[in-house]
Amino acid sequence: MVTVHDLGYLHFPEAHPPKERRYLDWSTRYSAKRATRIMADSGATQSDLSKFYGIEAEKIRVVYPGVDIQPVGDVEAIRQKYDLPSRYLFFLGTLQPRKNIARLVQAFAKWQGESGQSDVVLALGGKAGWLYDPAWTQGVENVRLLGFVDDADVAPLYMGALGFVFPSLYEGFGFPVLEAMRCGTPVLCANTSSLPELVGKAAILVDPLDVDAISAGIAQLVEDDSLRAELIARSVERVKKFTWQSAAENALAVLEEAAR
Repeated sequence: MVTVHDLGYLHFPEAHPPKERRYLDWSTRYSAKRATRIMADSGATQSDLSKFYGIEAEKIRVVYPGVDIQPVGDVEAIRQKYDLPSRYLFFLGTLQPRKNIARLVQAFAKWQGESGQSDVVLALGGKAGWLYDPAWTQGVENVRLLGFVDDADVAPLYMGALGFVFPSLYEGFGFPVLEAMRCGTPVLCANTSSLPELVGKAAILVDPLDVDAISAGIAQLVEDDSLRAELIARSVERVKKFTWQSAAENALAVLEEAAR
């Protein structure tokens, strides 16, 4: 019995140090071949296991993790702590190529120039990761690097945002989009990997390789109040699907199946 979270190292090998990539490839392949049952975090990971390692689909069971963030906290105090205005878009994650930071910033700059709205900030939360390039944000107005975000600050940062923007190139399971939805924040995310299956119709989906598409999505997220309200309402229902109670029950069922 084994759990596989994602195969991002195969989709974006350049985003991992070579030694780490070789170890992940070997250990995942070996474990997946030997296991009688495999739990995958998403249907996207299930498909990757079959595609890249030839694992039989009937060996794999999708068990979604739960999301337990609570929408609590002093939004105004957190805005002051991070020096944020009342109108901001929020991203949270390690700043690395796989998270598509460069295109996100380019799309934000494009929208900002076309809309003339200079009172909205793009707040990038998270530490710089492998292959981070400062040039991604240099010279772009109203982009704020928040650095590491304390756990206690995450929920109010979601809650205070106009929207959560997450055009990541690959996610085995995108916790941040579901956390944002749980906090009542409308989401824009990529239409690839696990993200569409997680958000369903409760988010704006865009091609993460298309700066124009991301920019148009930002315009919808910021400027269309009725769409924002609709996305929030859908999110409240959608996120109910992802609980640790459900995850535990499904994992137990797979363990019992493997033991037979």
